[in-house]
Amino acid sequence: MLGANYVDNGISAYRSAEEINSAMGRVYGHMSLAVIVSMIVSYFVGTSPELLQFFFTGITKWIVIFAPLAAIFGVGYVLGNNPSKSVAQFCLHGFAALMGLSFAMIFAVFAMGSIVSSFMGAAILFGVMSGYGYFTKQSLDSMGKFMIVGLIAICIASIVNIFIGSTVMQMVISALAIIIFLGLTAYDTQKIREELSVETSDAAEVSGALTLYMDFINLFLNLLQLFGDRK
Repeated sequence: MLGANYVDNGISAYRSAEEINSAMGRVYGHMSLAVIVSMIVSYFVGTSPELLQFFFTGITKWIVIFAPLAAIFGVGYVLGNNPSKSVAQFCLHGFAALMGLSFAMIFAVFAMGSIVSSFMGAAILFGVMSGYGYFTKQSLDSMGKFMIVGLIAICIASIVNIFIGSTVMQMVISALAIIIFLGLTAYDTQKIREELSVETSDAAEVSGALTLYMDFINLFLNLLQLFGDRK
């Protein structure tokens, strides 16, 4: 039957367009909820002097900053083993809460107007590029590979700049990161849509949401870093 999921001689049938669109809708839903979780945690901690003092002083500060980097590998491992829907969602939103904690300082450093405008700007840019990746018929594989290489480079540069503390270097990194994550948003959207055309598991949808969540959050943080007004 057309659009049904079955295996015939080892070849998986594609899902119907309606099924793919429904699956992608759930991906965007999971992603949006994860973003909300991050922003709530970040605001709650970032507007509390006591919590900021607790989480962002001494060795605790470095644990909070680097914990998401370690956690992403653990979450990726769990999602890669096709867990239940509830476990997959717990991993996603637990990671989102940890991410929100890691960038809670933005509410102490940046003006609220800048945070809101950067968030809205990221939402618009993300929507445009994700829409492009969703509907384009052109393969974005070559662009995606190039963007991944660029991502590795700016990650290394960002870690180095944590210890150097160069404002100019940070601005350059942020500008490049915005371009890279715009490209990755389109590439990841196309890749997720292709995977969900044959994959039906809840874990695959949550994994796609995690990928797009990372694209959006990094767009937002780098826009804020580049254009935000500091208190």
